[in-house]
Amino acid sequence: MTGTDDSLSAARLTDLVKRTLMVMFGRRPVSGTYTLDAPAVWQAIWASMIFTVIVMIYPAITNGLMVLFTRLTVQLLAVVVTVLIFIRILNNSGLSNRIFAYLVPFLWVGNVHRLFGGAVENVIIITEDLTYSILLFGLFFWTVYWLWRIGRDQLGRDGWYATGLIFLSIVIDTGLQVFLMSRVQIPVG
Repeated sequence: MTGTDDSLSAARLTDLVKRTLMVMFGRRPVSGTYTLDAPAVWQAIWASMIFTVIVMIYPAITNGLMVLFTRLTVQLLAVVVTVLIFIRILNNSGLSNRIFAYLVPFLWVGNVHRLFGGAVENVIIITEDLTYSILLFGLFFWTVYWLWRIGRDQLGRDGWYATGLIFLSIVIDTGLQVFLMSRVQIPVG
């Protein structure tokens, strides 16, 4: 990708979501789709926060702002901790030259998952129809496939290495979610 735009404008974020969807539909290669540098990692991290706010507006209205604050805290901690641990692992594995080539697409696939998964969750909350949850399963497996493929292709390692990184990110996110949710009282209903 030529030129860098590290802004968080709606147009830029929309463009990056479209680019990521094109990658996930197999219509665009990962290489050349993203700017691969530290500001691009921070852009993806802050975009995840913006997407979390967007998908948490309805739950925050119905359950209070503590839900939004807790989710934002979990999101920021999980993403930053995951990025720092991945950097350490990749450095120790001799892949320091591939850190940004892996992290930026990994974070953007996660952002697309967060945005669309959150939208489906809101539909389920609003309609009270759990049959929509089948869409979450499909989205989950589609996302995991692309996270795995990015790990395999961008790092040049086997699929088990990529699987380990995905598993680690899920453990970090779930562990922080459970820990924080067990400490915060959130009204239900």
